[in-house]
Amino acid sequence: MNNICKTSIAVALGSFFAMSSYAKDVLVVWEDLNKAHSIDMAVADFEKNNDCKVVVREFNPVNHLELADSSDEKPDVFIIISDKADYAKESGRIERLDYMPDVKDLYLENSVKPFSFDDGIYAQPRDIEALVVFYNKDIISHPADTFDDYIRLAKVRKRDGKYGLIGKFDNFYYSYGFLSAFGAYTFGKKRDGSIDLTDLGFNKYEAVDAIEYIWNYACNYQPQSVQDKNGLDVIDDLFVKGEAAAVISGPWRYDKYANGHVNFGVSKLPLLPNGNSPTPFYGVKGYVVSSDSKHKELAKKFVRLLDEPAYAMDRYMATHEVPVLKSIITNPEISGDEMVSAVLAQIKDADLMPANMKIDELWATMNECLSDVISGKKSARAAANEAVNKIKSQQ
Repeated sequence: MNNICKTSIAVALGSFFAMSSYAKDVLVVWEDLNKAHSIDMAVADFEKNNDCKVVVREFNPVNHLELADSSDEKPDVFIIISDKADYAKESGRIERLDYMPDVKDLYLENSVKPFSFDDGIYAQPRDIEALVVFYNKDIISHPADTFDDYIRLAKVRKRDGKYGLIGKFDNFYYSYGFLSAFGAYTFGKKRDGSIDLTDLGFNKYEAVDAIEYIWNYACNYQPQSVQDKNGLDVIDDLFVKGEAAAVISGPWRYDKYANGHVNFGVSKLPLLPNGNSPTPFYGVKGYVVSSDSKHKELAKKFVRLLDEPAYAMDRYMATHEVPVLKSIITNPEISGDEMVSAVLAQIKDADLMPANMKIDELWATMNECLSDVISGKKSARAAANEAVNKIKSQQ
């Protein structure tokens, strides 16, 4: 072998062993869109203290579970939304977090519930969401207590071509809280407590009354454009421009309204004529460790670090998501936050979003039902009966 070859091999081997000596474990962490900066401090400290590299990617958490299957770069840590937790666990996609039973009391009870199963807890809850009312303080100094009060406001503002409270009532997610407050329900339960897929509560007498109630409001006090495909954007635009005094939305719209320079407050949904509070769905986002991870213990260590108070507080300040750590919620910088207070108050009158495998068939059908009623194509009774029969036929 000539000297040139010997030298080349020596250099190559030297480089390999040098790389091996300094190679670090790499954790791939998926965060929410535009929110990677919210964990920068935790990432920097974790890398320093664990001699590893943390690579953070941003994707919409609604798609994290599905993307984790198709991505070439498998995440070690990603976000799960509570209605997908059942499927993720049952399909073996996420790891049990063995430390969570020992620390679960540090969190709001209803934030841990959707990630808890007979054999353990599979996610560390991060934030909680529910529909609330955002109101423009330059138009109304205080939120209305009742929906009837908002109707009176809507009548006054209608004279000037403006609006009171508006919401996307042709969308099942946004209307469910009003329907359930009148007695409607998704699925009933059997004697053993399991879901009864044959018992749907959307064509009962009270449920039809509820559909007629929101139909009447939508037709008389909201612009037709709210029912269009881009209705949620229309609602945002009307609120930012001061055309709508208040809107029904969620914490995910906080930045949009703040960046629109709206002087807004946040409150619970208003009481309905029957005296009941609307009971919208609530959902929880949590961090999970992928079953595909090659560094499961390191990944669990990182997830646990994220909820040390200093890092959780840093995340809240960067995102304004509603935290679920009890110690953070009572922090003076958070306890005075109207949005946090409103969401936490609403959670007490809210239903956990059903697991997606139980509700997928119902979702599109109820959207169609509500759209048909609000657009005037069908009566509330006819649309509700048709929707229930269609959902039952899909079981």
